[in-house]
Amino acid sequence: MNRNRVKIAAVLVVAMLASALSMGFTRTDGIGNVYYSSDMEIFDGVRYSKILAGHDNNGVERAYAVTANLLNSPVRPLVFSGEAGDKYTLDTMVNTLEAQGYRVVAGINGDIFDTDTACPRSMCIHDGVIQTSGYDSQFVVSFDAAGRAELAWTNMNYGLSAEIFVPQPDGTYLQTPFNANIGFFNVPHGGAKALHLYNRTYGPGTKTTGDNVEVVLDAGSAEASQLRAGIPIRARVVEIRYNGNNTPIGDGQLVLSTASDSLTAESLKMMAAGMEVEIYASDMDGGTIAKSVECFGIYHLMYNNGSWVSEGTNVNPRTMLGIKRDGSVMLYELDGRQQGISGGLGLSDATRHMVALGAAVVVNLDGGGSSTMVVREPGIDAKAVMKNSPSDGAQRRVANGLFFVYRDLPAAGGNRISLYQNHYLAMPGADVQLTPYLTNSLFEGRGAAASGVQYEVTGGDGSVNGSGVFTAGERQGRATVRATLGGAETTAVIDVYTGVTLTPSQSSVFADPGQILDLNMSAVYGYAPISHKDSLFLWECDEKVGSIDENGVFAAVDRTGVSGEIRVSYNGTAVIIPVQVGAKVTFLDLTDPATGLDHWAKAPIEELASQGIVNGMGDDMFGPDSPLTRAQFLAMLAKSVVGLDLNASPAAGFEDVPMEEWYYRYVNWGYGIGVAKGMDETRFAPDAQITREQMTVMLHNFASAYGIPLPAAEEAPLFTDAELISDWAAYAVNAVVQAGLMNGMSEGNFGPQGSATRAQAAKVAYLLCLIRDNPAAPPAVPELPPDGAELPQTPSDNTELPPDNAEATPGAGQTDVY
Repeated sequence: MNRNRVKIAAVLVVAMLASALSMGFTRTDGIGNVYYSSDMEIFDGVRYSKILAGHDNNGVERAYAVTANLLNSPVRPLVFSGEAGDKYTLDTMVNTLEAQGYRVVAGINGDIFDTDTACPRSMCIHDGVIQTSGYDSQFVVSFDAAGRAELAWTNMNYGLSAEIFVPQPDGTYLQTPFNANIGFFNVPHGGAKALHLYNRTYGPGTKTTGDNVEVVLDAGSAEASQLRAGIPIRARVVEIRYNGNNTPIGDGQLVLSTASDSLTAESLKMMAAGMEVEIYASDMDGGTIAKSVECFGIYHLMYNNGSWVSEGTNVNPRTMLGIKRDGSVMLYELDGRQQGISGGLGLSDATRHMVALGAAVVVNLDGGGSSTMVVREPGIDAKAVMKNSPSDGAQRRVANGLFFVYRDLPAAGGNRISLYQNHYLAMPGADVQLTPYLTNSLFEGRGAAASGVQYEVTGGDGSVNGSGVFTAGERQGRATVRATLGGAETTAVIDVYTGVTLTPSQSSVFADPGQILDLNMSAVYGYAPISHKDSLFLWECDEKVGSIDENGVFAAVDRTGVSGEIRVSYNGTAVIIPVQVGAKVTFLDLTDPATGLDHWAKAPIEELASQGIVNGMGDDMFGPDSPLTRAQFLAMLAKSVVGLDLNASPAAGFEDVPMEEWYYRYVNWGYGIGVAKGMDETRFAPDAQITREQMTVMLHNFASAYGIPLPAAEEAPLFTDAELISDWAAYAVNAVVQAGLMNGMSEGNFGPQGSATRAQAAKVAYLLCLIRDNPAAPPAVPELPPDGAELPQTPSDNTELPPDNAEATPGAGQTDVY
């Protein structure tokens, strides 16, 4: 490919959004530009949405929402807490519920909790039974028997009534009524030295330490030992343990526990075995908790029917819950702390997003690393599985969770059909495979539909075949595909965009000579992945590094040390991929160790060395400012010719070019095609330092021999020492200087009889190769200083250079010569 090369450093991704954002995305409050959103029914009255957006400050955002109308629905809310003193992943919760006969449709993690004790902050109720009072109960979300969700403030009073035997001064005991407040239910001991109550829901024992008074009560059965708001428990004292701890809790038992030095400890000691104790939990605020079937706590009340209650800007993953005006409940999870996946949102922004999704009440739950959502997508999931990406890399064990479940429902006849996905993004011409799955009336999977599904495009530009492969048309816009099987039908939408951002599978290519590499492009619309195929892009590469086909398959040239670029274009913009075929070679003396500055000819020397056109002087040194011999420059030109056979050239017959010398075949080649002539009929002077005018003649002759047109890019030179240029070299000097291959000296002279340096020779050979490889449009080259500008004085002889490598194979890369 012949074109002007553009040197671009670290061009990894090119954004192509200039014209594209005129359509497609939706600006949504709180989360920013929504580039992708899907919405599907996962049960009657329950919908699942996935949202991918770009926030102005936080970048990519991924959110998930499940909205359910639970009023008189077969899907019920269920709060899972397990043993009140333990933690569980949501996967474990789902497996436990499924083993109990429930079918889980969706769920999220719940209240914040003490990470050491697993105790949630607020009270928790499951199936009307209080699981724990929480260590600092405040607002809760309560569900009544009809599935109605309500935000409630917990104002509970836990207490007991009993009789104790108070010792009298005369040694007798007075049976006395005893009433006491219970500070906490199924909550570990803390510093308050309050009275605690435990039942088997807490665990197999009280888990207390130190000296405590613990009274074991027997309610007669496990059911009778459950604590419910407004329904007292009547139990009898079984045992009083003085200075005890970690008292076992059996089925049907409860344990009263307090520190031995607390205010109630002495009263507990005055109880007696067999005495009856009444325990109660009273809802002091209107009965919402008393009517609650399921209930769990929240972290913050954010928004309540048009009024902001709390705000926050710290960016984190979020788990939240919303209640819509029609009573529907929205479970919301947003990932965060994961660059390139999801940044997270501040509380205020997450709340704004939920309000934009229709929530009238928004509460914040336990976010951060706890944020997890599970969903059963119809057909593809046998049970609810995690859909988000937790910031810890795996599910965190948490205290409780809220689930939408059903149980003991009969499946009606017939099938439902779902397409995965039901919303796609595609580039024009891209293919999208629509996969149909069957479910029963309960949205329970029956596997992929093997045959019989009929497809048709009902709107937009595109086509679909009998296998469900949709091919996007050339126009941007939305296409709709309908799939039918028997009496079941569903639809999928495909949004077609041209405005995409491309990222190559490799930001740079390092290939061995002759290697074949399959390069690929990934494409996103905003932050959303978009269906594409490599043949939609225009693939080009510099011919000197290889070739590339329409699918991005790159074939490197069978040469080493060449570099160039691959260009991938679409919609008027391109991605540049730097290419290096074979190893890149450098030398220690091309950078000044004291200043860190590079030699002015570093780039061309490295390019030629990587291609084997020049070599170092040994010990990783190049000697850029050392003089060059006539034979060395002739060999440099010869090595720039790909596939040159030096053995095909007849002997030149010079007496000072014996057969055993390394340069024998190079001189034969140069003389044979007219690149160089001898000093006379018998002498070539191979070891003589080449002069600058001799170099111009060899360059000009080489260009003529290989048909390389030298451009007249510069004006005719006017050197101050023009009269010193030999007549036989004048034409070559003018042509070479006008082509930009050589410059004058910094004083305005040319220095025709001056010795050329190895750096100067590398420079002109490098530029000549660029002109040869780009004859139609000579590429822009880096600015180089005048020949000899600020160069150190060159030695008058070659005594400091190592001897020429007599063993080197002609045409191969020598290590000690040039």
